[in-house]
Amino acid sequence: MIINGEYNSEFKINKIKIDSRKIKNGDLFIAIKGKFKDGHNYINEAIEKGAAVVIVEEDISFVNTITIKVNDTKKALLALATLIRNKNINIPLIAITGSVGKTTTKELMYEILSSSYNVLKNEGNLNNHLGLPMTLLGYNNEDVIITEIGMNHTGEVNNLSNCCKPDISIITNIGSSHIGNLGSKKNILKAKLEIIEGMNEGVLILNGDDRLLKKINYINTNHIDVLKIGTKGELDFKAYNIKTYFDKTKFEIDYAGNKYEFMFNIGGKHLLNNVLIAIYIGLLFDIDIQKIKEVVNNFKPVKSRMNIILKNNNLIIDDCYNSSYESLKGVLKQIQLNKKHKILIIGDILELGKFSKKIHKKIGKILKRIKDKEVYLIGDNISCIKSKKYNHFNNVDDFIKYSENIKFENSLILLKASRSIGLDKVKEHLLNNVFNNVDF
Repeated sequence: MIINGEYNSEFKINKIKIDSRKIKNGDLFIAIKGKFKDGHNYINEAIEKGAAVVIVEEDISFVNTITIKVNDTKKALLALATLIRNKNINIPLIAITGSVGKTTTKELMYEILSSSYNVLKNEGNLNNHLGLPMTLLGYNNEDVIITEIGMNHTGEVNNLSNCCKPDISIITNIGSSHIGNLGSKKNILKAKLEIIEGMNEGVLILNGDDRLLKKINYINTNHIDVLKIGTKGELDFKAYNIKTYFDKTKFEIDYAGNKYEFMFNIGGKHLLNNVLIAIYIGLLFDIDIQKIKEVVNNFKPVKSRMNIILKNNNLIIDDCYNSSYESLKGVLKQIQLNKKHKILIIGDILELGKFSKKIHKKIGKILKRIKDKEVYLIGDNISCIKSKKYNHFNNVDDFIKYSENIKFENSLILLKASRSIGLDKVKEHLLNNVFNNVDF
């Protein structure tokens, strides 16, 4: 409902935005009510910067600005993005979901495709009901779009898939992330498979090593092909002769009757399937395999995801962006390939619900197998891991106060926890205070 201003079929807006700080003349501003901020409080700022149209949920109007009232501005944003996708965006769109590895897969895939195409991607991990539509609304005649699809509950992937209409859908794995909300891995699988709901035809690419995904042989439609990628069994695309090291992984693939050797600059095997998926997409888009090799060999980890920082004979593994059982298990296995003394700073894995104690205790069993270590556990949930040799802290501030008692000498230091635990603060303390100012 337009509550102020008049509709003119010749009227054109510049861009659609939800951040008043980024508004320019002729833009449309959508006032989103968020958890911490309400966009309605920033409408005047948006108008002062030149917003020609505002979409709101409240009965308010503004002079010389078209005001449109809707019941839900988030749904309005999604509807506008869906309209733009249907009417204006006629290029391949790749959508990625999965419990872990979405961002690394997207970033590597982006670099591979960008070697030959103009590619639009979602920034960072902006993969929800706001991030995905804003990615589509940022379309500017690119050749390909890559977007992650995140979720916390059933139905969310469905909504986003119907918005972006993927041509290629990817599921990286089915892990325990958000199991507290969904109740079981089978329910997580169902929620992730909602990614096909927006597909009319195309390809669904699955991690063929995943216990649940490898059982899917077809989708109940003749228009979607299922491909499996991995390292074990009969697969459509596969890695061989895999050699894992602390700081790199080497492997081979067969393509067009030839063998090709690859090196990926992250150690361990837990990210290999994501790398294989990105390589396959590059080949699917007819990118020269030597060019793909060069990109993979030179790829650097995303910030705070398996970044290795060298300082004062110490190796700091900055993996504090987020955590899950599967990703923590992978990195704990990886660090055992390094002979240094280990200082493990590990925080809670969140959103596990009734499974929290069981999953954290499984982490405790893995920790027991690691030799020559100190263990510092932060948070309420992880306190169920009992050992007289481990140190427990309620929060990062308590740990930082205690850290002056720790000798950080010639050690491997791991930082990993769910995002809201705040291990970034520990990282900054170590780098700026303990290790005498270093850029990271």
